[in-house]
Amino acid sequence: MRKIVGRIASIGTVSLVAAATLAMSTSSAQAADYWSSSAPTSATNVGTVTSKTVTVTPDTYTLQIRSGKWGGNYYLWARVPNPAGDAGDNDNLWLEVYNPKTKKWTSSGVTQIKSKTAYSKAHRSMAGWGYKACAKDVMPGGSAAKCITWWV
Repeated sequence: MRKIVGRIASIGTVSLVAAATLAMSTSSAQAADYWSSSAPTSATNVGTVTSKTVTVTPDTYTLQIRSGKWGGNYYLWARVPNPAGDAGDNDNLWLEVYNPKTKKWTSSGVTQIKSKTAYSKAHRSMAGWGYKACAKDVMPGGSAAKCITWWV
């Protein structure tokens, strides 16, 4: 009888650990689902929510936060449209997202701006969250990041 109770307890513990692991991995998976590399080029109903001409020494170009619908959700992303000449060739573009629950900013990771339209990864639009498009020269001693912010 003691062996049976011990086995049931062991099975119960294994089940509890498995359930907790599944719950944690589901949370991580859901958070990861907020980012999309496809949305910036595949979205519909696309528009610019905010835009600013910035100088990231020595280059000047337009920095935008764009919005569009993709896969049943609205997303926001950073964009630099067609920089002139070699403008932006040594610059990086990224999107930062502020989560009010964790009170932390997370980044999309950088995309190099080359002499063509550049896009960051997109993040699902979430009410109450902040979105910041940034560009910075990657050269040592380059200018500070230039950013524009939008709150949903």
